[in-house]
Amino acid sequence: MESRVNDFIRLLLENPCGLSVKQIYTRLGVTRQSVYRLREKAQALGVWVCTHEDDPEVPAGWMRLEAPKEVEVGFRLTQEEAEALKAAVARVESITPLARRALQRLGRGEFVRGQKEGPVFYTPLADEYPEGLFERVTRAIRERRVCEVTYKNARGQVKTYCFDPYVLIARDPHLYLVGANHNSRRAGHDPIKDLRLDQIQDLKLTRERFPKPAFDVRAYTQSRFRAFGGDGPPVCVRVRFSPAKAGFIRRTRRHPTQRVEECPDGSVVWQVEVPISEDLVHFIVGYGPHARVLEPDGLRERVLEWARGVIESHTVSEGTA
Repeated sequence: MESRVNDFIRLLLENPCGLSVKQIYTRLGVTRQSVYRLREKAQALGVWVCTHEDDPEVPAGWMRLEAPKEVEVGFRLTQEEAEALKAAVARVESITPLARRALQRLGRGEFVRGQKEGPVFYTPLADEYPEGLFERVTRAIRERRVCEVTYKNARGQVKTYCFDPYVLIARDPHLYLVGANHNSRRAGHDPIKDLRLDQIQDLKLTRERFPKPAFDVRAYTQSRFRAFGGDGPPVCVRVRFSPAKAGFIRRTRRHPTQRVEECPDGSVVWQVEVPISEDLVHFIVGYGPHARVLEPDGLRERVLEWARGVIESHTVSEGTA
């Protein structure tokens, strides 16, 4: 099938105005159904093949490459550049097969043999994504296409709604699609939502396009701690971490506004400007007796409430729970 995909793409490259499905399967010697499967395979590799449904200018029953000039690109890489790219690809190849394919094409196969010696970069935990999802999402963002999204939330509920995709945001170890939910907008709520990419069960591009949004991704990420939004506007959060855990706090930048103050006893004061959220509370409680909230008082009370709940859940016997 791999060689057939290449033949399929090459045939369309040779005919930039497009071909009918009949012409394609006749020239390739395959069935009509195989042509549509080859189209799906090509698009999973990032080669977008338009039909009449995608572009009314394409005749019904025809297929045409969307951007034939962008399909064939060749580069030569040094060994050092190749190793750097291999490390990057290892981090993202679960998202899209394009990364591995692009790496092989860029290096013209010169460094692929080195993989037999074992990887220099390994990612044991990675989300799984439906085939072609990443490619459809990036195209929808680039073209500002309204999408029909089927999504499974954290409660296990599966819902389908219209969504304007704005940007993908990486929050280890997940990718989130940020955009506007039409249902929330109609209900008068804040339409901006985060969808964890691996929980999107299906995403279909519609013909409808949305106008360029007044959306500042840097401001958006700065207004929250980790994945979820909080309650109210950002506030000054100050937490003292013991000397035993100070090194863990110093070495990781968890928010753009983060500041770390050194204390004479070896402890540190961690400061950020974020809304109070459950993610923030979970982060602090996770350090147990090594973290003490200095301000604000409201955050300290929420941390205490969670800590009491943890103690209670571990002191009540199973027979009385």
